[in-house]
Amino acid sequence: MAKKLKMSQIHANPAQPREYFDEEKMKELVASVREHGVMSAIEVRRRPQGGYEIVMGERRYRANQEVGNPTIKAEIIEVSSDIEAFVRSMAENVNRADMTPLEEGRGYRRILDEDTNDDGSPLTEADVARSFGKTPRYIKIRLQLLDLIPAVQHHLTHGHIGTAAAHRISELKPENQKAVITKWAKGGEGGKPMDENALLHFAHQVREQERQPSMFDVEELTDDEKAERASRKWSTRNKLDQIEQVRALLEELAGTPLEELASALEGQIGARLEQLERTAKSLQDAKFQIRQAKALADAKEIVTSSAAEAPNLAEPDDEQGQSQPADLDAEFADMLAQVVAEGATAEAETEADAPADETSVPVAA
Repeated sequence: MAKKLKMSQIHANPAQPREYFDEEKMKELVASVREHGVMSAIEVRRRPQGGYEIVMGERRYRANQEVGNPTIKAEIIEVSSDIEAFVRSMAENVNRADMTPLEEGRGYRRILDEDTNDDGSPLTEADVARSFGKTPRYIKIRLQLLDLIPAVQHHLTHGHIGTAAAHRISELKPENQKAVITKWAKGGEGGKPMDENALLHFAHQVREQERQPSMFDVEELTDDEKAERASRKWSTRNKLDQIEQVRALLEELAGTPLEELASALEGQIGARLEQLERTAKSLQDAKFQIRQAKALADAKEIVTSSAAEAPNLAEPDDEQGQSQPADLDAEFADMLAQVVAEGATAEAETEADAPADETSVPVAA
């Protein structure tokens, strides 16, 4: 049962899973607490040295402290150990939008290191996944982010780069992580910022080079082979040059009056639309391939070691514990889909930023 405790009796938990608190979201919460008070009680446990320690509700406690309220609603709970209290705190925070992926990773790592099953056996990633309603792959990715060098961790924590790209970077050697994030910071062509999609392609190609260290070895070519390579290069560039002609035709078509189009395409409009759809699909495929080629060229410039050991392409299956070949193309496709989804979510949030009215609404704490 919740009761009011003096703020002076309550102490923050130095081992709680949250380290980073979004400044803007904290301002929103402070404004809500000032207007409506703390809507739901925090959870605390008794400390051996007196007073209470927060188990759940660090953000609410901080907001209440910022407002200057002398008391706060709190529920006093009994927990048998520090790790039990930590798991409860993780359970509260793990699905919050402003808990960072690295905070999650550190939390899962501590639980794996310190907690056990009821029979005393060590926890597995699958056990943690079931406990928090996640997939084993989700837990594995969050744990792998802990391999990021500090510079990349900083950009991930502050939302400068997304989880998908950060995950791919975390699989690189530290020196190549540094090279990737340095190039990202400098921007792409003409100094333009490198977007999340381009960063993911770039990091993916660096990883591919690490996995296949001989792929860029200088080859000894015969004269015939050199001539054949030069011919293919000319053919590829010629195809790209012809795209400008196609683009001009499409622009001309786009500017054709509707009446003229309807008359000219009488009986063929459906078929012509399908033709343009196929053309658009081919354009997207070509853009993807050229984006990959650019990332590959960039990767060749920055990979610092060409003598890396060839990796084991078999990874344990999360559910069965059996080894299966890693499907790198499918994995990369999943990452690209995540980047697209994150971009769409960010765009939707931007559109929803402007409030419909000035009515004050309590903010979830």
